[in-house]
Amino acid sequence: MGIGERLKQEREAKNLTLNDIQKQTKIQTRYLNAIEEEKFEVMPGSFYVRAFIKEYATVLELDPEALMTEYESDLPFDKEEKVVLSRVNSSKKNKAVTKTPVVFSFLPSVIVVLLVIGIIVIVWLFRQGAFDGNDPNTSDQLTEQTDESPGSEVRMPPDNGGDEQTNDDPDGTSEDSDTQQETETETSITLDSFADNDLNYTLETNEEQLTLVLETTGQNWIDLQNENGESFVYETLTANNSPIEVDISDFKQVYVKFGEPLSVSFSVNGTPIELPAELSDSTIPQEMWINIVK
Repeated sequence: MGIGERLKQEREAKNLTLNDIQKQTKIQTRYLNAIEEEKFEVMPGSFYVRAFIKEYATVLELDPEALMTEYESDLPFDKEEKVVLSRVNSSKKNKAVTKTPVVFSFLPSVIVVLLVIGIIVIVWLFRQGAFDGNDPNTSDQLTEQTDESPGSEVRMPPDNGGDEQTNDDPDGTSEDSDTQQETETETSITLDSFADNDLNYTLETNEEQLTLVLETTGQNWIDLQNENGESFVYETLTANNSPIEVDISDFKQVYVKFGEPLSVSFSVNGTPIELPAELSDSTIPQEMWINIVK
């Protein structure tokens, strides 16, 4: 007996129709029928075969993992996930990544340094009498006159301490600004495409630690996996066990399948993942891919 016949017998034993299963799993009836007849070639890919069978088994109150292990040789697990990979490659090709040239990041510091040097030069020229029209030699002779001489002019020697203070950063902000730029962290999440209930996002960040937070005000079935198909969340998310936090620091891609988009929300390190406005009246399960670029 194959896995399809096993599921069919369990369904009939519980007096359930394919429409009943479809209402609970949101999986199209033609895919459920294909699973029972083991016509896996009509499925979008082996990834979907595994995900749909798990949901089907869960509704029938079977152990999904034990069932998958028992019929592992009958399922197309050795095929490449062409659908997922094609979406990732398409997303990366379509998104033009623009990076600011390195030279521009140093411009603020260069401008501050040039400004400080300019101030030092101007102060030095003033102290040398370059702007008062006096001959430096005449100034030296006047300085040598005694205090008792009529019309004598006394010049004080240049205050070297003033120059030393000028050499410092006038407002002390240059070093603080550089330090702030080095320690500032940033995370941005962009929606690349949305079609046929598939959402593709790109997450760009310079943070090492990344935490994905899932919250709901209702009841949502959540299936969360990494790029290798390893499952990290496979359960019903409710207001009682919400929020759920998942460490995705080592992920290159996050896959999330979820239902009831009106009551669920996602965020990474406090940055919300904005869902399209078109989902405001949708009750169909959505599939979301998040490609992580560090």
